[in-house]
Amino acid sequence: MTVNFGQLLSNMEKINASDLHIKSECKPIYRINGHLVTINHPPITKEEVTAIVNKILPEKLRENLQKEGSCDFAFNIDATTRFRTNAFYQKGMLSIALRRLQYKLLNFENLGLPQVMDTIARYKRGLILCTGPTGTGKSTTMAAIVEHINVNRSEHIITIEDPIEFLFQDKRSLIEQREIGLDAQSFEEGLRHALRQDPDVILIGEMRDKETIQISIRAGMTGHLVISTLHTINAVHTVNRILKYFSTEEQVSLRGEIAACLRSVISQRLVQTSDGKDRVPCVEILIVIDTVKKLIRENRIEDIEQIIRNAQDGMQSFDQSLAQLVKTGKITLETGAEYADDVPAFHRLCKGVYAGTDKSGIIAGF
Repeated sequence: MTVNFGQLLSNMEKINASDLHIKSECKPIYRINGHLVTINHPPITKEEVTAIVNKILPEKLRENLQKEGSCDFAFNIDATTRFRTNAFYQKGMLSIALRRLQYKLLNFENLGLPQVMDTIARYKRGLILCTGPTGTGKSTTMAAIVEHINVNRSEHIITIEDPIEFLFQDKRSLIEQREIGLDAQSFEEGLRHALRQDPDVILIGEMRDKETIQISIRAGMTGHLVISTLHTINAVHTVNRILKYFSTEEQVSLRGEIAACLRSVISQRLVQTSDGKDRVPCVEILIVIDTVKKLIRENRIEDIEQIIRNAQDGMQSFDQSLAQLVKTGKITLETGAEYADDVPAFHRLCKGVYAGTDKSGIIAGF
């Protein structure tokens, strides 16, 4: 193997690359601050890509790759450097996509997350969802919540992941990590078994199907804290996405269950910093207060957006988060406007003024 795969990986930290893409017969490509950058490197042959996969893919998963044409896994090169990886076939040849997992100081302040995260991580039961597109830091935020619990409480934490991303060391808590394909066949199966293993906290890498969602909601209603992700763009979309997994008849009772167990939705985007050298999280926070529960039960999901804008109990909208990033100099006004949901409202937030529609009351029928 003439390609220096180890060097390609070690370069990622030096240049602050989040991802590495290796495609047969092509030059390697890094993702740096959200942008794809092709590097000055000879094309990697299909034989070299196959050799790389054979070196890093766990033996138990090789049959999965051949049968399904794609396989998720993770591997370490040292105690603090781990990569989430997908090997897959395209045009009959192997490709690899690698995400560098950053272990540095998994705490909310270091990650640029709002102070209310400390309150969210103290919940003892219910459902916490981290949402956003791929590559916006959902897994890192969930890992920070788990580490906060690990440091501050004595709990039995079980994670069910595909693959295991962040490796935890027991501190005050007992943490057991199970990987789909190696320790369990599916999220649903892993979750069912976890409920028989005396857990206090369950982390589910992703809620991918109706069955996993159902079990997660019931677990949250029966005294467990469940932390998971959905690929949704905001809190309103998250609640609607959960409901769409179920029939119209089922949704009536399900809205009551969601209202009873959902505690918070944390939605994330990553935004370019002012100096162009990094990205920072822009975060929408929903805290499920009584008014929100009422809106969910009454199927007034869209009205939740207004509750978030009212900024009660640490809630914040994306635009409010962007405005705060502008005020602290972390991003430029132009960048904030590019990502804002409501550009005029965003500009008002940056100036500290409000229109009548920016904040208003919700009549929830109490």
